[in-house]
Amino acid sequence: MHRPLTPAQSPAQPPERIASFKSARDFCAAYEPLSYAIEPIIRSSSLYTLTAKTGSGKTALLISTALAVATGRPDILNKDVERGRVAYIAAENPDDLRMRIMVSAYHLHIDLDELADDLVILDYRVKPEELVKRMKWLADIQPFALVIIDTLAAFFDGADASDNVAGGEFMRRLRPLSHIPGKPSVIVAAHPVKNASDDNLIPYGAGAILNEVDGNLCLTSKGGIATLHWQGKIRGLDFKPAHFRLDIASSPDALDSKGREISLPICRPVTEEASEDREQADINVNIALLRAMIANPTGSQRDWGAAIGKAKSNVNGRLQTLKREKLVEDILGKWRVTDKGQKAVE
Repeated sequence: MHRPLTPAQSPAQPPERIASFKSARDFCAAYEPLSYAIEPIIRSSSLYTLTAKTGSGKTALLISTALAVATGRPDILNKDVERGRVAYIAAENPDDLRMRIMVSAYHLHIDLDELADDLVILDYRVKPEELVKRMKWLADIQPFALVIIDTLAAFFDGADASDNVAGGEFMRRLRPLSHIPGKPSVIVAAHPVKNASDDNLIPYGAGAILNEVDGNLCLTSKGGIATLHWQGKIRGLDFKPAHFRLDIASSPDALDSKGREISLPICRPVTEEASEDREQADINVNIALLRAMIANPTGSQRDWGAAIGKAKSNVNGRLQTLKREKLVEDILGKWRVTDKGQKAVE
């Protein structure tokens, strides 16, 4: 049996170095049970990026996440949540965020007056150190469970986001937010590299950004269904992909200057089975579009839309998707089905 060294037997080391070591028992005694803001996806006192391409439903999901935690309602995301105070730090497009919150709250039957300071918003950019200082002051009054930063690109204050030293240092400057009273989860919305594929949703910029976070969540969208999972890095337990329906909705509280309701995307949870059904339905529409193009190769997008019961704008979006999959091509403004597209239909 090993015995601790007596002072006379101890190596010649400064006392403070020896005192900094802990026994395994004392080290493990400091264990704190895992807790989650959103179970089993978002761990408390952790720093995440959420990477998604424009139009994938990133902001809609973040708003639903904020409202779910602020109200403690599991039905909003179909996940168990830890109710707590939420801060949404928005610099990229605060006017858009304002409308989106109003529309989402309306459809989720959330009274913003009753919500009060359970959801607070900072709508301009500050340096991470100033943000931590302000958040700590607020958290001393009422702790936070979740902090959302929208977006990494809007808040990055370095000269070059692709510089490893600057990128890693910036994320380290955000880390203290996860240690303020309440030990909140921190989610930083991020964009991927230009023309990123769905299997390469890593934050644009330095690789050190990924090194400094506890996980990189990613959001992909297809057929009106957004799927939340992770890529590149996740600390802790893996989780099954979560699926959400992206619907277009409006609210009598969000109007334009002529009194018309403004339509914006909102996020609703769906089951995996419903997600698969909707994805298959979307595939079927794309096949119908390819067949309409083959049957009428000189037709317009409006003609093809009429053949499949979709608006021209819907057809255009589908053509862009099919182009990325090399099923159609655009030559001098004229769309045609490729050989690969012909085989896919057959």
